[in-house]
Amino acid sequence: MRESDLISDQTRRAHQDACCDPVFNWQDRQDFEFASRGLICRPDDRDIRDADGDIVWHHEQFEAFLHGEAPATVHPSLWRHALLNNYRGLFKVCEGVWQVRGESLGNATFVQTDTGYICIDPLTTVETARYAVELLYEHVGKRPIVGMIYSHTHSDHFGGVKGMITVEDVAKGRCLVVASEGFTEWVLKEQGMAAEGMPSRNDYMYGENLEVSATGIVDTGLGQMIEGGEVTYIEPTDVIGTQGGAMVIDGVEIEFMFAPGEAPTGMHCYFPKHKLLHCADNCYMCLHNVYTIRGAFPRDAMQWADSVARSLLFEDTEYLVSGHNWPVFGKAEIQKFLGEQRDGIKFMHDQTLRLMSHGYVPSEIANQIEFPPSLARLWHLRGYYGSLKHNVRGIYAYYLGWYDGNPATLDSLPPRDLARRTLQYMGGVEAVLTRAHADYVAGDYRWVVHILDQVIWAEPDNMAARELAAAAHTQMGYGAENPTWRNAYLSAANELRVGLPKGDKNHRVLRDVLKGMSPLLLMNSLSIRLNGPKAAGLAFTINWCIAGTDESCHSELSNAVLNNREGLDPHAILSITLPREMLSDFALGHITSEGIRGPDVMFEGDKTVLSSLADLLDMFPAWFPIATHDLKYGEANL
Repeated sequence: MRESDLISDQTRRAHQDACCDPVFNWQDRQDFEFASRGLICRPDDRDIRDADGDIVWHHEQFEAFLHGEAPATVHPSLWRHALLNNYRGLFKVCEGVWQVRGESLGNATFVQTDTGYICIDPLTTVETARYAVELLYEHVGKRPIVGMIYSHTHSDHFGGVKGMITVEDVAKGRCLVVASEGFTEWVLKEQGMAAEGMPSRNDYMYGENLEVSATGIVDTGLGQMIEGGEVTYIEPTDVIGTQGGAMVIDGVEIEFMFAPGEAPTGMHCYFPKHKLLHCADNCYMCLHNVYTIRGAFPRDAMQWADSVARSLLFEDTEYLVSGHNWPVFGKAEIQKFLGEQRDGIKFMHDQTLRLMSHGYVPSEIANQIEFPPSLARLWHLRGYYGSLKHNVRGIYAYYLGWYDGNPATLDSLPPRDLARRTLQYMGGVEAVLTRAHADYVAGDYRWVVHILDQVIWAEPDNMAARELAAAAHTQMGYGAENPTWRNAYLSAANELRVGLPKGDKNHRVLRDVLKGMSPLLLMNSLSIRLNGPKAAGLAFTINWCIAGTDESCHSELSNAVLNNREGLDPHAILSITLPREMLSDFALGHITSEGIRGPDVMFEGDKTVLSSLADLLDMFPAWFPIATHDLKYGEANL
């Protein structure tokens, strides 16, 4: 371990103070009882692997260190939460209901029917889903999955579906797939336009390039980590409208409530016979993400609070489960829990708007708002995923956007230029480094990270600045109660020291989702790769036809913009008929124009136009710099 990786006296004292802070109710052991209740089987520590033998889910690495008292390098509150997420295996929730927890980022919930099981949320990947259902079959009994319910549109709640059922099962009516209205459209939207800008940020948030250890990733709040493997999708056969509804699947009655919040098409499921409520990702054992630091549009906190409030109407509920973490047991406890979750979300919403209306800007609001003691002492509202600070910024942005109203920030200088000029005013880089080192020794890590970020913008190759910034990020990571903040800080430290990862990134590509995209959606995804400056002055139109179907669209290049419309343009210079998967691969940059060939491909017109289009398309990097501020694609070294 580097000396700079050692815990500092200031961080150690902060952890010691947390152990005595009355806001932390260390004597409350109810979560440990709930997390362990009903355990049927805790599998051995063997890792879950894919068909090639590669590990997609780690057991051994977490088991090696997640026990006992919190190490000095982990906030004691985070350590407590990580211990709870390490209760894993197959659990009986109540008669006829089981969960597999801790074998994926999310939970799979199984409800027994007359002849089989209903599964709510089949995990993220085929490999972990198959592992989960095999646990169920081994210890409860092998019966078919006759109903599949997707609680919402995030891939950790549908991506493992083909590990439990097949397309043939659905086509032949052996299994229903139930989701809320607009589900597929939102899945496609969330995997489309901004997908290429998220992976590096996603890696920071989830610590995907960190080692699993007390000095690396220890948890992600919702679960231990994101698994690898194959992400799949089967379209819903039955859609629940925005007014909710009820249905019977193989003898089991289910009441559905449309519940937007953490996702725009969230859906709660109530099972009257079992008195069990599944609340999707709208409630779990940590503070939610109104805004996620991996990047996404802010969620509607008011709507979210309302969805939780309406869940209180299922007042006979005796078992509450969700897509992550452990259940809540008992009617009174569930009503209390839901009310507190509702109040936590609405408090953030209302107080953000109150201060916003007084003229406070996001950074001011984030540093003012604190939960009242009655909410702050609740373990399930501690910031293990969302945080008060980044949630209130998201709420502000939801209503007022990025601009804080101050004309001084309306047309700010680019960060590299701003940093260089600011450092000149401060007496130069060496003067700043001297003072930053003194501030580091004093434990003022938040300031050190901020000011050295300016130095690194100005001089990305300044190794002294990078090492000191890495040391400060490390201490901030060790001191963070929020695991996603910890992962982000430690990922920044890693990038500052060793640079970006090497080789190609193995993104979890949702090929099944891409197969469902219309040619128009695919070409809209391609449009963001068009290099505007290169395309200036060029104009042409291409027709795209999906082989064996009547689906088509056309792309018109004009004014350095690629406009796409459904249907064919009779004046197009080129018409191409090709398989959907080939068009998908071309749109996403997996193949070049030379890869568009084969028995199912047909050209009519000037084929050179396709090469001309391909020459105008950017290829996005597997990773881009975040903490090191290295020059990006196309950036001049000013």
